[in-house]
Amino acid sequence: MRTLSLFQILPSHIVELIVDHVAGSSRLQFDGVTDSSAVYAVLLMPLLSVCRDFRAVVLSRCCKIHSLDLTCFSDQGNDKMTLWPEWLRDIGFPTHLYAQELYITLGVFSVYNGTALNELLREPHSDFLFPMVRSLKVTFTRTTKEQRLLASSPSAQDIEPNIRAFVQRIRLMVPMTRKICILLESRSDNESQFAVQHFSSLVAQLHQLGDTVEHNYNCRPLCLEPPPTGICSLVHKDCGESNGDLMMRLAQHSSPTLQTLKIYVGETESISHLIQNVDGSYVQFPHLRVLKIQQKSGWFSPQKPTFPGAIPFPSLRHLSLSGSFSFGDDTPFRGNADTLEYLYLSLCPGVIGVLKERQVFTHSSHSKLQCAKLGLASVRPHGQFDTDVSFMQFVLSIGSNACVREFNSWLVTLPLRSVIPLLGECTCIQVLALPYKAMDIWDVIALIKALPLLTDLCTSFAKPEAWPSGVPKHKLPAHIIANYAPMGERFRCWKLDNLNVIDIKVAVKCVLLLALVCPNFDYTAIPADRRELFMAHMKRTISSNGYRQHAMRLRRLLFGGWKDKIPSVRTLQAN
Repeated sequence: MRTLSLFQILPSHIVELIVDHVAGSSRLQFDGVTDSSAVYAVLLMPLLSVCRDFRAVVLSRCCKIHSLDLTCFSDQGNDKMTLWPEWLRDIGFPTHLYAQELYITLGVFSVYNGTALNELLREPHSDFLFPMVRSLKVTFTRTTKEQRLLASSPSAQDIEPNIRAFVQRIRLMVPMTRKICILLESRSDNESQFAVQHFSSLVAQLHQLGDTVEHNYNCRPLCLEPPPTGICSLVHKDCGESNGDLMMRLAQHSSPTLQTLKIYVGETESISHLIQNVDGSYVQFPHLRVLKIQQKSGWFSPQKPTFPGAIPFPSLRHLSLSGSFSFGDDTPFRGNADTLEYLYLSLCPGVIGVLKERQVFTHSSHSKLQCAKLGLASVRPHGQFDTDVSFMQFVLSIGSNACVREFNSWLVTLPLRSVIPLLGECTCIQVLALPYKAMDIWDVIALIKALPLLTDLCTSFAKPEAWPSGVPKHKLPAHIIANYAPMGERFRCWKLDNLNVIDIKVAVKCVLLLALVCPNFDYTAIPADRRELFMAHMKRTISSNGYRQHAMRLRRLLFGGWKDKIPSVRTLQAN
């Protein structure tokens, strides 16, 4: 009884850690769909009876995603929690009150003829309320039953009232939803104008349920008159069809309110459909904060559209232009030098020529730019430009803007002795990622000296060509400390890519020596398939002569994976 009372007074964050640990022992992820939900029941069901706090955390984890399938009708119900077993549905708690996301799957013609609405009005769905749901995903699917309904469509005068009633019922179920995701699994190209027109009406009304809208289907139905307006967020994903022109026209209709636009543009599609009205006048997106344009493979050419005088994105904070540069001039950079904070560009000589000619990036031109990531355009012309100094100068000039804290580029391949001078005044950089640039310990030391605020470095690994002459191996740690320590007081992480097996022993030595001169360096990321061998070498090296006296410091080192979003960190325990 005493143990129970102690559990009841635990702080909420401790309760969350306990629940996460218990669920984690099943090797399942809370946010993933799994057919092994019975494991959760065995592990987590006892926690439901501990106290109210435990119960709330368990249910919020396991009932996070609630699915409702309206394509199959049965007396037993057709809803489920993604991570909760069907045989434990009736546990005495209103699980739908804890749902944060609601997925609804249905056929579009079941909305037209009122079948979907009738299903929502009968038990057990009539009592459903999802007060915590902020994200609603509606998937329209095509089944055999749907095909039969297509042949016997209800009259046009009945469809619109059925659509309005269905959307109103959804609104009552999810009163607090903000994000709407609309998916269409398949669509016939010879679908009647009748069917498409009403689907456009249905989607337009679903838009009104939230202020963030995402689509993942052929968007032609949305572009019929009148198109929906007032959208705050529009996300278009590549589904194997070229719908960029249509989605750009749709974005135009919401240009006064749009804040986020993520769009996929086909190789033959023109960005002019986003920037210009049909009469040739320019469109402005006054509140657009995030713009991501991915254009299919296609090399930059002078024939790309230009828009002299246009300032379409004056409030832009996040700009990502990947694949092929969609513009023939500096249009996306006009008017936002004082607002742009994040930049991703796919570069090639043609793009660089345009940006240099228009002087887009000059010293301190972008006063709020904090993160710059520069990659290579998806298609390259014949010839190499990787080692072109003028090319590198432009790439690094972007990082020399006064406020840039994170700089990431796959393009820097020059020797480090040439790169460091080109970094110029990049003294504010805290995170530097040069994945294809191989560096040894001496390169890293030189870089840390040049960038005093550097905290995180991502590079490939290179074996040192030479060690200090006349210094025995066991005296190397003392030599390094005497000549370089302390340095890089902010430096904390080195991520190593392309680490060959034959180089692991040397890499371990470099990591340990770096830890001896950088007092706060405590994390190394390495490829997962090298981790066990890396750890074994570290244990042996820490126990060896010359390093043993620094074991307490070196055992503080942590390591994880190169690609881990939140690395699974483990502490070395050297014997």
